[in-house]
Amino acid sequence: MNLVNQKILIVGASSGIGKATAIQLSQQGAKLVLISRSEEKLQEVISQCSGEGHAYFAIDVKDEKALDEAISASAKGKEEPFTGFVYSAGQEGTIPLKFAKADFLSEILHVNTIPALLITKTLQKKGNFSRDGGSIVFISSVMGSLGQPAKAAYCMSKGGLVAASKALALELANKKIRVNCISPGMVTTEMSSKILDSVSEESANEIKRMHPLGIGDVKDIVNGIEFLLSEKSKWITGIDLLIDGGYSAQ
Repeated sequence: MNLVNQKILIVGASSGIGKATAIQLSQQGAKLVLISRSEEKLQEVISQCSGEGHAYFAIDVKDEKALDEAISASAKGKEEPFTGFVYSAGQEGTIPLKFAKADFLSEILHVNTIPALLITKTLQKKGNFSRDGGSIVFISSVMGSLGQPAKAAYCMSKGGLVAASKALALELANKKIRVNCISPGMVTTEMSSKILDSVSEESANEIKRMHPLGIGDVKDIVNGIEFLLSEKSKWITGIDLLIDGGYSAQ
């Protein structure tokens, strides 16, 4: 899928799905603006990207003002509005509700959900997004539609992304902007490896058994992102694409 002449914002680009997305989209000719907290990690990602003209900003997703300024500057400074946006930032949280505090619930939402909406709002400012339209992809989780013990906060945050994407798909359709979610099952990333290492062998095996096709590869998710950003999905909006190795079929 050719993404030449596409300018794509990827938030949460320093590791996992975001990093793999940046590398693959650059190989398809896209020009990228990457955002994450770690400048060192972003520099490493940029070094692995193909093509030229990419940019990055080391910003915490909870810093609304800094995000707004960086995104607007990178669009208007070169008079190159964005045509796509991928929100891949996320924070895992596994705590039984009886131990959860309000601050914890708020933290999860302020990383996993709220910035996706605020960045989409910033992209609606004049000159920030192409007048010809484009595509927005939120990375949710299979946990956004399915429950699991001790994951109420995480499920809430990811389910919120799915619900918001459907509302935004309707709100932005008149601007020719498509808004979709991808809900992955467990794929091999640094975060998932830490999760598996932190639980017992029995629990790790149970997680693997939940995925009939086995634990996925990050490229399985990136292929879906690339499809939803491309013209091949020009008549698709408001969906939650589950890429989960059969997890949700049970």
